[in-house]
Amino acid sequence: MSTVLKLLAKRAAQLLVLIGVSLLAACAGGPKYSTRDGPDVVKNGQYRAANLRPYTVRGDTYRPYVPDVGDTLTGTASWYGHESGSLTATGERFDPNALSAAHKTWPLPSVIEVTNLDNGRTLRLRLNDRGPFVDGRLIDLSKGAAQALGVHQVGTARVRIKFLGPAELGARPVYAATPQPADSDRQRYRVQIGAFSERTNAERVSQSLSARIDERRGLYVVSLGPFEGAQKAELYRQQVLAAGYFDAILTRDE
Repeated sequence: MSTVLKLLAKRAAQLLVLIGVSLLAACAGGPKYSTRDGPDVVKNGQYRAANLRPYTVRGDTYRPYVPDVGDTLTGTASWYGHESGSLTATGERFDPNALSAAHKTWPLPSVIEVTNLDNGRTLRLRLNDRGPFVDGRLIDLSKGAAQALGVHQVGTARVRIKFLGPAELGARPVYAATPQPADSDRQRYRVQIGAFSERTNAERVSQSLSARIDERRGLYVVSLGPFEGAQKAELYRQQVLAAGYFDAILTRDE
């Protein structure tokens, strides 16, 4: 083979590799925000002792700790757009549109990286609050973070979180690198309060919240709705959580 033909073959192979990489990126489930974007890690930063003290919520005691940089956890993420007060656990004002999150035991405030394992989206954000105090939930995302990660409309997602280090206390809020669309969600959602094997238990919850009961696969599912749009449904989910039903989730109304 001549030198010219070898060169052409090499360039063709390189082009095929580039095309393959582009296709993989296109199939990765949406935008990926650079890990350089978002809040900065404070070098040699120190955490306040008050933010590392054990605390008790609803009878359960949680013991905050400082993980090693790069440590990861995998679990379920939910999101919240309202705070019972206006302040987070760090004393900062809660901004639902900023990129932030709540975790039960990682130190506050910290910078973490969150990857939505259901669609591949990755986001760097600020950990500045405590929660979610629901069994089986790893992290609560702000509304802005949930939108950026593609969790806003589905309610929950499988995620991996990575600890990057301490964040600046009282830093200005950070928002998504690209504007998020206004709430134009026309999908209908239900607030699923719980699923019970005994109908009497379902009826007791249904009566206390004026909710409906549907029988599905041998279980009695108690829910509110349907509601148009995830934002409206989330308002009702927050009311259900406030009433003490901490397993409430959003589900699509099929």
